[in-house]
Amino acid sequence: MYFEVNGKQAFASTGGKAFNNQLPTVIFLHGSGLDHTFWSLQSRFFAFRQYSVLVLDYPGHTNSDGPPLASIEGMADWLHDVVEALDVQNISLVAHSQGCLVALEYASRFKDRLRSVSFIASGLATPVNDALIDAAENNPEAAIAMMLSWGFGPAGHLHQGPIPGNSMVAGGRKVMRGNVPNELATDLKACNAYQNGKQAAAAINCPRQVILAGKDRMAPRKAGMELVKFLNEPELHIIEESGHMVPQEAPDQCRMLLRDFIFSHNPA
Repeated sequence: MYFEVNGKQAFASTGGKAFNNQLPTVIFLHGSGLDHTFWSLQSRFFAFRQYSVLVLDYPGHTNSDGPPLASIEGMADWLHDVVEALDVQNISLVAHSQGCLVALEYASRFKDRLRSVSFIASGLATPVNDALIDAAENNPEAAIAMMLSWGFGPAGHLHQGPIPGNSMVAGGRKVMRGNVPNELATDLKACNAYQNGKQAAAAINCPRQVILAGKDRMAPRKAGMELVKFLNEPELHIIEESGHMVPQEAPDQCRMLLRDFIFSHNPA
């Protein structure tokens, strides 16, 4: 659906059901250069189980008006503006990669309506290789190739996705080609600049869940465990055979972990 935030058009998928702000709501946040399609399998699950769903495109990404936002803090402010514009109550926030940094900022500062937050495949910070940022600005095809190569584990590279005949890598390439060079480069620079993770994590007081990937080359386990440390004993799960793109590579396990956590802390 399209709606207005700060005078600009924003877009969110609603999982195939009409949005109803009277229901508990699951908000999904995507990673760098991606969009709402990343969460298709998880969002429909909640939408058909008495939850409202918002799977946002960040400003400038795919269906939302630009320009892209230049800082993680600014993205958290924009998310707060989305929540205010739609008058959303009883929120479970689900975030992946860059989205986790946005979730850290949001959950540490805007607590009143938040019932739970789930962090998938991230750490307290996301340092980005200078060569990747340069490629995103000047050679987007090379940047996309690097991110998809590093991002997917064996299931992605061997085309062993949950949908027969579908390539997760090809799908990622199609989406990212629509969000270069400005959106991807801006996202990567925002991630690289973010320094407030420790303070933000320590300030979060709602139920917290962390899902890590055993074969993650973009947010290695060491980085993820630092997030766990500063979140102060969140619910922790590690999907050993998945790469960084957990919601696509291990969708059933990811969905079940989210289901049990959100059903418990923000019941419909």
